[in-house]
Amino acid sequence: MVAYATEKLRNVCIAGHGTSGKTTLMESLLFHAGTINRQGTVEDGNTVSDFTEEEKNRGISISSSINSIEYKDNLVTFIDTPGYFDFAGEVASAIPFCESVLLTVRGSAGLDAGTENAFRTARKLEKSAAFFVTEIDRDNLNIDEAFESIGKDLEITVAPITFPADVGQNTDSVIDILQGKLIKYEGGKRKSVEDIPAQYSDKAAELKEKLMEAVAETDEALMEKYFDQGELSDDEVNKGLADAFAKGNIFPVFFGAPNKGIGVDAALDAVANWFPSPADKVSKYFGGEVEPKKDGPLKAFIFKVNSIPQFGEVYVFKVLQGEIKEGADVYNYDASSTEKFGQLFAVKGKDRFAVKTASTGQIAATVKLKSSKTGDFLTSGKNDPPFDFELIEWPNAIVRGAFMGASKEDTDKVATALRKIQVEDASFKVFADPELKQLFVDGLGELHLEVIAKKIKNQLGIDVNIVEPRIPYRETIKGKAEARYRHKKQSGGAGEFAEVNIVLEPVADSEFEFIDAIVGGVISNRFIPAVEKGIREILTEGVVAGCKFINCKVTLNDGKEHPVDSKEIAFKKAAAMAFKDAVKRAKPIILEPIYDVAIKVPEEYAGSVMGDISSRRGKPQGMDSEGKYTIVKAQVPLKEIHGYSTQLRSMTNGRGTYSMSFSHYDPVPGDIQKKIMDEYEASKEQ
Repeated sequence: MVAYATEKLRNVCIAGHGTSGKTTLMESLLFHAGTINRQGTVEDGNTVSDFTEEEKNRGISISSSINSIEYKDNLVTFIDTPGYFDFAGEVASAIPFCESVLLTVRGSAGLDAGTENAFRTARKLEKSAAFFVTEIDRDNLNIDEAFESIGKDLEITVAPITFPADVGQNTDSVIDILQGKLIKYEGGKRKSVEDIPAQYSDKAAELKEKLMEAVAETDEALMEKYFDQGELSDDEVNKGLADAFAKGNIFPVFFGAPNKGIGVDAALDAVANWFPSPADKVSKYFGGEVEPKKDGPLKAFIFKVNSIPQFGEVYVFKVLQGEIKEGADVYNYDASSTEKFGQLFAVKGKDRFAVKTASTGQIAATVKLKSSKTGDFLTSGKNDPPFDFELIEWPNAIVRGAFMGASKEDTDKVATALRKIQVEDASFKVFADPELKQLFVDGLGELHLEVIAKKIKNQLGIDVNIVEPRIPYRETIKGKAEARYRHKKQSGGAGEFAEVNIVLEPVADSEFEFIDAIVGGVISNRFIPAVEKGIREILTEGVVAGCKFINCKVTLNDGKEHPVDSKEIAFKKAAAMAFKDAVKRAKPIILEPIYDVAIKVPEEYAGSVMGDISSRRGKPQGMDSEGKYTIVKAQVPLKEIHGYSTQLRSMTNGRGTYSMSFSHYDPVPGDIQKKIMDEYEASKEQ
């Protein structure tokens, strides 16, 4: 593959809601470009993008697929991203490194949450955004409504580039509004380009008018001419469209049926002809921007790692500034090590094609790196620092699963495997919780966790059980109590003696306070720290449910000691027993973590979601509107959120998403408290 100048590069992220046709569109783009000679299908499991066994088995995209094609003297790199929210990290790590996004919209459903979320991310980074409306071969489709709803729901200026001549199973053509032609298709490819027949002429004129209006609104000079003369020339429309699209001021819309190849080549031509190159835009990131400087030190970023059985890890990166040549030594700033880029590749699914140089703005790949992972910054050397802002904003985890092997040894191996998988997927977090004694994985959905567990099984042959995480309950008290305890032990030799009297009471503004109120030296100063230590040790393990104890004050106000037998260990034991006794008489309660949850669903599902939240002991906090979506706000016990992403997807046909964050602790209901305490007592007897 020849080297491409920055001006000849096109980087396009294909994003949208699950089942909106992204992978089918990608397959058709490859077919129209001549890169493949037969268009595969998701159902048959033979698409270029979904090449892993897990994707074939599930029939969905799980990982972003990089597909570079040579088309019309350009190197066009498409990144086909998953649509399910469980894999939103793939979208978050792809959009920042593309100059434009092509968003899929189902003609039968309109704008879905996944497409809208991708659009919001693209706009935040000032990316050029276009839409491809799929399913024009569906019967009873209101195509005008599908078009108008995009602009209305997102409050943007949409511009029709193609439009179906007809809709339904027998459709075979689209109107190319820019060219003023009718394009017919057969066998998945373009059959002919004809003058627009009379029966479509009025519609074509109406659409051309909408296109001219949309373009004119983005430029003062064009607007003035349009008002004066009532039209713009084709050259003015084409140039105005390209300029406005590059600046993010206009949003083109294409229509088609990618499963039949209809309308796809028009979008491909647009990508090559007037979608922006890296040279046309300053790249915006989270808190900063990058100019496409061709000269000077190298700045590059690894945003994706694919683990492919035949090749091992394939590291996909974008050259932000400068260039990388085959065989170059490149410094990984995050790993503080130098990596040898022995070979460079352009990528198409799981296949690779050698390149000699990756120029400014180019997305390329390499293999056999020793210390690199997703999210690493590459520079010319260690004295050339990376940018001081974030290039990827990862979505917040919403699901926690406890990963267990069949034995402790296997669980340790699982922890090692998880950290290896993080080389390619940085959207989940893993940590061992010493309090709850479980290995936790925080991810973006139950399906996300299932896929991670499956990877461990495939890579190491270790069966992983994902169990419900233990809840970090807390113990405290509602009342006040006083307790006295004498610890006395005689064993023939030196004995142990200590007596303490404490007052236990609740306190709201601190986890634990200890007050030394001893007078008259009834307990020597040297034993006072042992009393506090004995109580603090009990705080970590709890009294009535085996949970951390919080929000209490202990006052040591009396006691006794023995001149020979009193020791620190004796006072620790006496203090611990006195504290336990006081807790049981101070109205102990168990607290549970409460989370703020925001659930985004189409408004027709809001009632069902509210009912489900109430069944989970949730407390509704109100609703907000966002376009045709409703944001249901609630506070829900963490215990009741387990498994919620699957339930929400089922309730809303995959169109609901949610986020959550810790709010506070609340007392658990009495029946649940009794159950927790009984289970704890039973566990102590085993």
